Amino acid sequence: MNGLTLKIIGINVYNGMARSGKPYTLTTLELDYDGNKVRLKCFEKDVNVGDYAQVSVGIKKTVYGAELAVVLDKIIPAAEMEK
Repeated sequence: MNGLTLKIIGINVYNGMARSGKPYTLTTLELDYDGNKVRLKCFEKDVNVGDYAQVSVGIKKTVYGAELAVVLDKIIPAAEMEK
């Protein structure tokens, strides 16, 4: 399936603790999608404004069954996109 590459225009980070006591970092990426700011939650840590997110459509399992969802495939540093 083809992916979509979107520029990261903002980042919000939340550090939390799981019920098991293990710490985690939840990152909300703000992406530019045709001039609109859209958000995508992920667990990536080393992300910078100006980098790019490669996303695609995938399936996630919920208590209600399978649902379509936007999936983060990888983060592409800005320096790699400028080559």
